[in-house]
Amino acid sequence: MISLPVVLAVAGLMFGIGLYGVLGQTNAIMVIMGVELMLGAAMLNVVGFMRYAWPDATSGAFFVLIVMTLMAVEAAVGFALVIATFRNRRTAEVDDLTDLKG
Repeated sequence: MISLPVVLAVAGLMFGIGLYGVLGQTNAIMVIMGVELMLGAAMLNVVGFMRYAWPDATSGAFFVLIVMTLMAVEAAVGFALVIATFRNRRTAEVDDLTDLKG
């Protein structure tokens, strides 16, 4: 069994990479991928803490399964919005998408 500090270190590394993807990238698809990586790291923390606190409980796994389903839906909607914007503007760069700016 993997110890809790190892799980937390991997989740922290995943979250850091996702944070770089959100703050350091200008492509909208990379930003969405960074958000997904950050949510995955949070779910890894939830699973790690649930396995540490209650090794025989399965309720945490069901919660993570539901949240992962919501993550997939969020990614599908985000990618659909990026594709629709790309078809209209011919760019996926976040800096070039200033439609709502006054």
